[in-house]
Amino acid sequence: MVRKISRMLLLMTAIAVSSFFPSNLSANEWKKPTETETVDHLNGAMHQKQEFRFPDGVTYWAHKLTGQRNMMPYVFTLPIQGNSQNMMFRYRAYDESKKPYWKVVTLDQVQTLPLASGFVETEGRYIWLGKPITYVDKGRATIEEKPALALPIEVKQTSSGVELVIKLPMKAGFISEMWALDSRDPLVPWGEQSIDSVWLNLDVTEKAKWLYDGYYYQSPSTYEPTSESSFWRIPENYVLRSFLYTGGSKAARDMGYVMLKASLKQQEPEGYWKTQPRSLWLSGDYGIPEGFYDTRFNTGAADLMLRGCDQYQENDFCQSAKKYASYFHNHAAMNRFVIAGVQQGWLVSDYATATNPMIQTHVSLNHQLAEINFLYKSYMQFGDRVDKDLADIMLYGVVNLGSQWILGNGDLHYAYFPDGTFGRPDYPFLTYNDLVETQRLYRQLHGMDEMTLALLIDSKLMWMQLNNVQYR
Repeated sequence: MVRKISRMLLLMTAIAVSSFFPSNLSANEWKKPTETETVDHLNGAMHQKQEFRFPDGVTYWAHKLTGQRNMMPYVFTLPIQGNSQNMMFRYRAYDESKKPYWKVVTLDQVQTLPLASGFVETEGRYIWLGKPITYVDKGRATIEEKPALALPIEVKQTSSGVELVIKLPMKAGFISEMWALDSRDPLVPWGEQSIDSVWLNLDVTEKAKWLYDGYYYQSPSTYEPTSESSFWRIPENYVLRSFLYTGGSKAARDMGYVMLKASLKQQEPEGYWKTQPRSLWLSGDYGIPEGFYDTRFNTGAADLMLRGCDQYQENDFCQSAKKYASYFHNHAAMNRFVIAGVQQGWLVSDYATATNPMIQTHVSLNHQLAEINFLYKSYMQFGDRVDKDLADIMLYGVVNLGSQWILGNGDLHYAYFPDGTFGRPDYPFLTYNDLVETQRLYRQLHGMDEMTLALLIDSKLMWMQLNNVQYR
């Protein structure tokens, strides 16, 4: 994964920071929403609409127009009652140094909203609006955005308030979407510095997209298909991770559920989530085609299901996490390197493909640690001993190699390769965070620190401090 997630590191930093704030969601307070989906065939487009109605009065809706002929835009409106001078639209803007900040405009001063995701807020009405988007489906769960075709939301003054007019283009070969979360009560407790900062870093419209069928991230140049304006549906949703581990708002609670339900629909019957695009470097190095299994993204997605199982007490989320654990057990049994030691250990390959189930790839330390962490947490939640046993064997795979992971400058090797060598530069801080989490879980289960983990943590931390690496 080392060649394809460098652009995600800033987002992952924000998630790491946000994870220090506790979630306020109690399973006893949670009530399941009603979910509906309709499909209508309009004159010129197929119209899909999804809706979640939460018992507390919050509604999530999403529209998707798949154009079949060139027609006038599909139009719908959102009436908002009240004095437009007291209606605000809060959205993320950028200063001259490209630093983001919250900008607020009142609805009496504008005829259109900025083409951005944001929050309409007035007494008794709070709406998180997505950004209208038009795109082309490029196949392999990849879309190419067409920014010039997106239409801004119009603001029309009425005798009782304002009317937001949303227009979604209907053009042959193009898809237009819009979503929103609508509430009677505030969605986010603005004014708390930590919350303001966390939400400022949550991206659902620029480098990442929240769309009708899931979370998309900007396509790397090593993927096919790709372009400067293309996005692929990634199994692990980093915004969802913040919602589940940060909490602190009605928006996080309700959108967290919606996003988990979308992820659930993308899980394969076998229990994993496919990376649908073709990776040029995986294809070149290992002959792995499109639709492959990436352990890091999958384990991240399954960890979110595990968290959702606990927070929402939703059986579907619990079963999803268990199904992935079962799939991973099979993957580990087939695609492992045995590492000798007092206790035999395993290192598990980062990638797999259904076209060649026995393929051996390298083992990234960060992948291995994330998998161990998921298995330990799964054991602590469900009590299945086989999860802990596999995590222990995989931990032995790491610690049996001991100081061989450490470079002369104190940094760590990124990966272990099938020929028994180590190589590639490690991430600045990602692996450190994984090591700390593994140590935390080990301590919770065994009542003491694992000494080799402590050695790796200390060495990586020393290297980070010497190189002024900022981390959380």
